[in-house]
Amino acid sequence: MKNFRISAFWQAVLVIICAYLIFDNAFPPVMPQSLLIEFMLITVIGVLLYYSYDDQRWNEFKAPIKAVLRDDNKWAIRWAFLIFIPALFALTTYNIIKPSFESPVELRQVHPAPPSNLRVYNQSYNLTTLENPIRTQVLAESDTEAANEMYQEAVQAGSQVYFQNCFYCHGDLLDGRGHFAEGFNPLPANFQDVGTIAQLQEAFLFWRITTGGPGLPKEGTPWNSAMPVWHEMLSEEEVWQVITFLYDYVGQVPRIWDPKVSKAVTGMKNDIQSQRAKMTGAEIYQFRCAVCHGEEGAGDGSAADFLYPRPRDFTLGMFKYKTSPGELPIRDEDLFNTIKHGLQGTSMPAWKTLLTDEQINRLIPVLKYFDISATWAPEEADEDEDFDDEGRYIKDDLVRITENEPIEGHIPYSEDSIAQGKIAFEKTCEQCHGHTGRGNITSGKRLADDWEYRIWPRDLMKPWTWRVSNVSGSDEKSQEKTIQNIYTRLSIGIPGTPMPAHRSTSDDPDPVSLEDRWHIANYVYSLREKVTPPGESTVIKGINLDGALPTTVDDAVWEQAPATTVHLVPNIIKADRLFTPLSNAITARVLYNKNDIAFLLEMNDRTDSRPGEPVSDGIQDEEIDMHSDAFAIQLPKVGSFETTPIVKKPLYRHGDSANPTTIWYWNAGSIEPEAAPKSMIFHAKGPDNPLELRSDNNSLVATGTWEHGRWRVLMKLPRSGGGESGDVSFTEGQFIPISFANWDGSNGEMGSKHTLTSWYWLLLPPQIDYNRVYGMPLGIGLLSFLLGIILVRSQRRKVV
Repeated sequence: MKNFRISAFWQAVLVIICAYLIFDNAFPPVMPQSLLIEFMLITVIGVLLYYSYDDQRWNEFKAPIKAVLRDDNKWAIRWAFLIFIPALFALTTYNIIKPSFESPVELRQVHPAPPSNLRVYNQSYNLTTLENPIRTQVLAESDTEAANEMYQEAVQAGSQVYFQNCFYCHGDLLDGRGHFAEGFNPLPANFQDVGTIAQLQEAFLFWRITTGGPGLPKEGTPWNSAMPVWHEMLSEEEVWQVITFLYDYVGQVPRIWDPKVSKAVTGMKNDIQSQRAKMTGAEIYQFRCAVCHGEEGAGDGSAADFLYPRPRDFTLGMFKYKTSPGELPIRDEDLFNTIKHGLQGTSMPAWKTLLTDEQINRLIPVLKYFDISATWAPEEADEDEDFDDEGRYIKDDLVRITENEPIEGHIPYSEDSIAQGKIAFEKTCEQCHGHTGRGNITSGKRLADDWEYRIWPRDLMKPWTWRVSNVSGSDEKSQEKTIQNIYTRLSIGIPGTPMPAHRSTSDDPDPVSLEDRWHIANYVYSLREKVTPPGESTVIKGINLDGALPTTVDDAVWEQAPATTVHLVPNIIKADRLFTPLSNAITARVLYNKNDIAFLLEMNDRTDSRPGEPVSDGIQDEEIDMHSDAFAIQLPKVGSFETTPIVKKPLYRHGDSANPTTIWYWNAGSIEPEAAPKSMIFHAKGPDNPLELRSDNNSLVATGTWEHGRWRVLMKLPRSGGGESGDVSFTEGQFIPISFANWDGSNGEMGSKHTLTSWYWLLLPPQIDYNRVYGMPLGIGLLSFLLGIILVRSQRRKVV
């Protein structure tokens, strides 16, 4: 083994293989195929140059190749290479010339260099010398106790700022996974990552926070960033407070050039982290949970009014998602799982990344102690001695529920069961969940929870919003577990909400039979198979029609166009801001012919929000004014975007004066007062500038229909743009940025208060030249094969 040595040829092979693995796996998903091929060619050329530089090394490199070409006993290997290498050339050629429907690669510098000077708050800041004034004051304080108190006050104030403004995107855990985060591209920054704020000076954060996405320099483009310009909404003090909070919460220190200051800040951080590692359950609750759930567990934290659904109120011992039978309190295991894994579709995160199982278990008795209804007090508890003045049980022998809701009489998933489940669903569930399960109330009743807060039935056609029932995956095991969870929810109900239990825990007959509960569970599961979840694609592909485009939303020809569903997020970047949207996804289909292009927008909406519509008026929240539902499509003007050599897009919302956009808008009108639907085209030059209505050449044709909890809106326009309008032309083969917006009138949305999407890509696929796409690879492969035959024959002649 001491003399073992890899020959030059196999050294070269290993280098090339390692290079390929690095290029293909170390840079996902940035490395495009064309760039990968280019890098591999450079690698191969470099390897050949290295081995050909020295004659001895070159001869050693060539020896195995010559042996394969010449030796009689290597004929099998020779023919394998004669087939494999031409096939590889043919495949490579095909991958290069085949039509690509992948979106352009959007390279951007994550942490671009800041300017040396910054002007905000009507003053100039030198970013090269700027320091956090809070940290400076704390370090200057000689009294350790006073310094710590000053620091904690700043952190607490920063926490309030963060949870009322930032956590919707950056998340409770500061990991960039807030409940609106999936709708943004790029994703919000993950502050827990040691490669983010731990590598930056606080002056950098001050610059990025105060100037937001529009403040990014050119190297930070494409400007998809939804980061608001916070100096317009936060004071300078609040910005420094939230910066202090960020570093404190994630347990990091900023980059500080002065070693003495850095050592002092690091020492303070280590002391704080050491103390937090020993926190009791009550201390963990106040540090991690109180901002939403409130200091006394009443669901009234400082962030509560900005959330839908609202945070849980623990004071009545009532929890929605449990597996204990009937009216029994929740099991400890259910509380543990909710804390650890979070609740999908809500602001409740999965704490498993920050809290250990032991820390989560410390929290469970804390939640129980908030109860004032004696839910977990033993039956023999003394009313006078065992409870405090608020009615909280004060002893540690809390009741622990162990019973599970029985799972029995399972009926397998089948077409017959689905059909029976649909019948049972229409009889049992339709009044709240609607005829098709979209949550459009047909009973005319306004629903509220036990705390009198407005509540909406679950949209069963959005499985990504199901709280605990949905198990990700399409395999049989995931399907069975999801259906079982739905069955359990039907049997137990959802305590504290209008969702009743459908299994009796007394001698009375079940409100819904065991068989029907399984059939309904199978039917509800089948609904998820009819929808396209958001996030599967960033490209909306059009389909070319030879004839006329459809003029109605229910034309069967729309089924030919692929459906692309994208996330809707509320406008939280500019006043008037929206924090509690009810719409979270929109689906687009595109058809075109040689003259026109048509879009079909589909969106689940529980209400037909046209003022005067009887059912919607009857369930409208009295505190919210109803407005008309509306939809919009945004496209960049000519010159406002590029796809090569680098991607350039207008600013996230409405562009700016240098990169304007065009907005197609449709409004559903109203019944009382009577107002017909209307379509308009606007010019947009940034969120701070009013939209300009196009008074001439309004060629937009639009119509819409609401039925069974879904809007379907058609917008059609000529493909040709240009002219004075500056509108983009819809050319085959060109990637065009596109975004969408919705105004949910029943949610009080109008003006800038609405939901919208990030930029996506529209593509009208080019006509494919099949002779070139398939003929050229075959030709290259055949030519390579013939050249290989010639090479083999010439080498074998030399042997003879």
